[in-house]
Amino acid sequence: MRRRSLPLLLAVALLAASCSESDLVLRDDRLVRPEPEVPPGEVLTDPDEVTELALEDLRTYWAGTMVEVYDVEFRPLTGGYVPYGPRSPLPACGPDPVTYDQIAENALYCPAEDLIAWDRENLVPELQERFGSLTVGLVMAHEFAHAVQARAGVRGATVTLELQADCFAGAWVDDVDDRIPTFHTGADALDSAVGGLLELRDTLGVPGYDSSAHGSGFDRVSAFQQGYEEGPAACATYADEPPAVVAIPFGSPTDQATGGNLPLDELLDPLVADLESFYAALFAEQDEVWDPVDGFEVIDPADGALTCGDEEISGEELELAAFYCVADDTAYMDGEDLLPALAEIGDFAFGGELARIYAFAAQDQLGIDPTDEVVAGLHADCLTGTFAAAEFLRTIPEQRLVLSPGDLDEIIIAFLTFGGEAEASAFERTAAFRAGFVEGADPCRALVD
Repeated sequence: MRRRSLPLLLAVALLAASCSESDLVLRDDRLVRPEPEVPPGEVLTDPDEVTELALEDLRTYWAGTMVEVYDVEFRPLTGGYVPYGPRSPLPACGPDPVTYDQIAENALYCPAEDLIAWDRENLVPELQERFGSLTVGLVMAHEFAHAVQARAGVRGATVTLELQADCFAGAWVDDVDDRIPTFHTGADALDSAVGGLLELRDTLGVPGYDSSAHGSGFDRVSAFQQGYEEGPAACATYADEPPAVVAIPFGSPTDQATGGNLPLDELLDPLVADLESFYAALFAEQDEVWDPVDGFEVIDPADGALTCGDEEISGEELELAAFYCVADDTAYMDGEDLLPALAEIGDFAFGGELARIYAFAAQDQLGIDPTDEVVAGLHADCLTGTFAAAEFLRTIPEQRLVLSPGDLDEIIIAFLTFGGEAEASAFERTAAFRAGFVEGADPCRALVD
């Protein structure tokens, strides 16, 4: 018996662009959400039409929502909505002139002129082509949220305002999904939105409360998911209760030079030691005794079939495979294609995958055997989040590793890049991981109780 469906390469494209301005709770009804019914109507794909449709709906949405959330009327933008490009007039924003190079491939809300502007030639068409209409709408919803903040008099650190705007964008996405087919969240739309948010993250190493910080990819996806799941009222609490951010500065020039990544031959031993120590402590909290995993083996699918108990796994099936074999208490991973691909993402992409295999070992030792493979996978993702939080907070006994900038983002990128045939979406996996990270093992247990 093996635990872990074999990965498939999903190859979600990420876009190198930026968008500027100026506590997730895992709910039972959001695990493996059923595919919503697509509302009737035309699906727009022209970038200009998609942008116009999003802004039109956002005006209607906030006309009602602003009263509900802030008890004030939404006032129309006095400066309006301004598309621009390399040869188009640039929007005025305060007393200083703005050059195209300063705001190329961007979207912004300008408080001084009370306008929303976007690069219609080099940002929106590429967003539309590579991520789809929902991501275009998400970007507009983020900027529109800044206009809402200005009207509500919301103040706070830059990163708080940016994450609140992501949260409000998530609330709009959940609302518009049932009404406008262009912004339907079915198929891979939410995963593409996650990919877009990751590309809009801060540069690695920017501290969370730097004056220019917008949030790490992990922070931004988490805020978006909270708005999507809990609605705009939850986002409004950010002003008084700012969300914790996990953006990590580089610890040394050497750390910065390597992008915070250890070579895998230097990572494996301390990672296994931390995983063993983490699970020993977690099991002890539950009056259980953790039995160390017997081994970890890197395999070459070209060597042929591998036997796991009564099951023979062919060399073809082993391609891109990572799994725990119950019969020999061993973790296996394809070292020819999967491991190098994870290493290319970053060291904690590999770390997260090995931690997930350990979570399947924990399921076996605790006698957890969900009949639903999707739930089993989400439980493993959740426990992986709990382990990552322990690494981040440095609460693992005799801990040997410390998280570096981008480590948590690397796990989400791996979710987007690899997935099994019987696994949840990257969006759902990220939510489970985030729940374990924020709340510990309790929501993980709730998944399989």
